[in-house]
Amino acid sequence: MMKVFKKTESTYNPEDGSWSNGSEGWETVSKCRDEGNGGGSKIVTEDSEVYVYGAVVYLPKSCPKVATGEKIQVIDKDGSVRLEGNTKLFKKEQMHARLWL
Repeated sequence: MMKVFKKTESTYNPEDGSWSNGSEGWETVSKCRDEGNGGGSKIVTEDSEVYVYGAVVYLPKSCPKVATGEKIQVIDKDGSVRLEGNTKLFKKEQMHARLWL
């Protein structure tokens, strides 16, 4: 299971002058599977930087887009964190989506 760390800012209500608190926490996004990069493979990010990634996460095509730089966790069936990091690249392809950390 893949989770994304979401954070919202406090908002101001001008009608009554009150503030509503922001929130932060892990949001479950999709089922997934991950593979570590044991061979030192590289990707080219959207900023044209060459990056040796630590792992690639495979997701169903229906997975929502995950922005570059977002913090994610991959959780195994036992509830343990298998992988945690910030996204370097996200691509939706013909049959699935991939995310690199």
